[in-house]
Amino acid sequence: MAQYSTPNVSIPDLCEYCSRIPFDLLHADSPIFLGNNSTWDIGTASRIRTSTCPVCRLVSELLYRHAKRPVYFNFNPDSTLLSIKWDYGLDPAFPSRRCFLVDRADSSRPGHAPIGLCFLAANHRDHGRSNYLHYELSKTVDIERTARWIDECSRKHQCVVAPAGESFEQAYPGLQFLRCIDVKLNCVVELNHIVPYVALSYVWGSVPNFRITKANRKELKYRDSINKAWNLIPETIRDAITLTRKLGLRYLWVDSLCLVQNDPSDLEPGIELMDQVYERAWVTVVAASGFDANAGLPGIETGSREVGCLAHEIKPGIFLGKITSIDLSMHESPHMTRAWTLQERILSRRNLYFFRDQVVFRCNRVEYHERLNDNLAQFHQVVPRAMDHLGESAFTALRVYGSLIRQYSGRSLGNDADVLRAMGGIMRRVSIKVGYPLVQGLPVAHLDIFLLFKGNNVTRRPGFPSYSWAGWRGEVRMIFLEEFESQLKIDEWLESHRTWIVWYTTDSSGRTTSVIDQINRTHHRTLQGTTDWRASWLYPNEPRVSFQQFQSGLSLETLPRPIHNPKPYPILRFWTWVLTLTIQMTDVFTSDARLLGANGEDCGWMSLDDLGGSESDIIFHDSEPIEVVLLSEGCPQKTFRNDEKYVLDTWRPTEVEICDGLHYNVILVKWDGGIAERRGYGWIRKKALHLGFGQGPHWKEINLG
Repeated sequence: MAQYSTPNVSIPDLCEYCSRIPFDLLHADSPIFLGNNSTWDIGTASRIRTSTCPVCRLVSELLYRHAKRPVYFNFNPDSTLLSIKWDYGLDPAFPSRRCFLVDRADSSRPGHAPIGLCFLAANHRDHGRSNYLHYELSKTVDIERTARWIDECSRKHQCVVAPAGESFEQAYPGLQFLRCIDVKLNCVVELNHIVPYVALSYVWGSVPNFRITKANRKELKYRDSINKAWNLIPETIRDAITLTRKLGLRYLWVDSLCLVQNDPSDLEPGIELMDQVYERAWVTVVAASGFDANAGLPGIETGSREVGCLAHEIKPGIFLGKITSIDLSMHESPHMTRAWTLQERILSRRNLYFFRDQVVFRCNRVEYHERLNDNLAQFHQVVPRAMDHLGESAFTALRVYGSLIRQYSGRSLGNDADVLRAMGGIMRRVSIKVGYPLVQGLPVAHLDIFLLFKGNNVTRRPGFPSYSWAGWRGEVRMIFLEEFESQLKIDEWLESHRTWIVWYTTDSSGRTTSVIDQINRTHHRTLQGTTDWRASWLYPNEPRVSFQQFQSGLSLETLPRPIHNPKPYPILRFWTWVLTLTIQMTDVFTSDARLLGANGEDCGWMSLDDLGGSESDIIFHDSEPIEVVLLSEGCPQKTFRNDEKYVLDTWRPTEVEICDGLHYNVILVKWDGGIAERRGYGWIRKKALHLGFGQGPHWKEINLG
């Protein structure tokens, strides 16, 4: 084995900060616990950036990319103090890890993410020291080692790819066959039985992508047809074919060559079951490098990846390298910017990530890095897949779903018509867990919560309703859902007269249906225990809300009147209270505004959905009255953090108001031909109800589209 030799170069001295850090701790043969003396300040990020110290250079490399933009920390680089902390044996998830952590000096502040530093092995093939990084990589991926990772998962872990005895019909309901690339016969085949296969998750981009069509479908079934089209196939797919062969597998699934792109009868069913395809793959290869399908899989071909040293020499013959988590690496990947790739990655039970400088394998139990000794994996605590949390409880399923909506909505989507389809597999699993369907991506039994979302510089997406996150382009955050800490608090909020709306939907044919009829009540009672879930809503025999002097004169159960629905999606229909106010912008960049009463009094706060849309003129005229629709009473458990942009400094509820639930959740609407469209979300104070125009709140039928 070749030993690494110290290059004949001059090594800069450690700076006054780093010279105080006892890096020799990593040579200790037994755990060392330093207690309160385990942290050393290293100054501000701006100081580190200009330092010639090798440790500072490594930290600076990790903190800044290309344009000197901080990616690991959310802080002011000129003033925020950083520190290095000895971490040997301090984290029970890493009982044998020898490393230092770079972090904020004040690690209690939100938005921080520590970076690990550890020594490199002098011999990069030394498998006996689990605390060492590998020094360098070969020019191509070590396929034998990669296959060993996957094989160990198959033998030792519970990452079941397909349940034993599962039939093809059970695995892929509605499909007559699963089309794959046969890398042995070099053609496309149609399989009606379960086989192990590799799935590819990649970014199409704008490059030409050779696809299977009705015209070439027959020819692609012939042996060696893939070879004939080889130069037309994007590099990432070619590399995936080569990788599949090297791994000893025969079949590869790639969307562009396995779903007939111009045949809806083939494409639509295939898209509907893409979640099953990725979840049942033997392994999913994630092309995490590059912006298009020609980026390739670095390391498959010689010279296609970076193999340089990831360390700096801090003393003669002593090298310090970085430990970067896969999540932070993925955060910088173009793969994370595309909508379709979210479902593909999180539904797959095994993922093989190809970064520009290494390959990483992750399953539900371990995470292997090419640059790390494999023995480290047994000490690495892998964060479970988001989808694995769905099995914990209905409440957890809702929380996970809300988090995934936020991640998904901020990604780019080539075709707006795919906005719900690209989340279809996730939504089906959420629906199964909670025991009721979703309407336009919203859980029907929790409409009161999922209608209360805030958009971040969003614009309207045509063809989808304004009441759903799917009706908006841009990041959507379920901020009201985030305030609940347990299922009991959700149930209490829904049951304790804080909600009053009886929901209906009217489809494009004009048929009106009560949402309650879509819910499996028996399932919910079983799921939630003996408590009658949302009993007062399921059986509304008593008044749900009283505004004292304001009388509706109508029953809560007044049925919506027949309407013609010209929309391609269901209209959400209900009776509730409406208040007429005016709006005053306070920040056009964050879309924040104040709600004002008839005499200019502060009534509450509003976040506008679309400042750049054609209807945005309704919010720039303070004298123009607007309608806010009351949806529910504020959650008594709601808390506000100082760094939340959606809470205005000009009006913030007092702690008493928050604890007593003395405000209502509202949405701003604009009417168009009898259909109301959502244009904002916010709160009004209960004591401000009489400040509206006219006689105050009035009872009204809302047709929300």
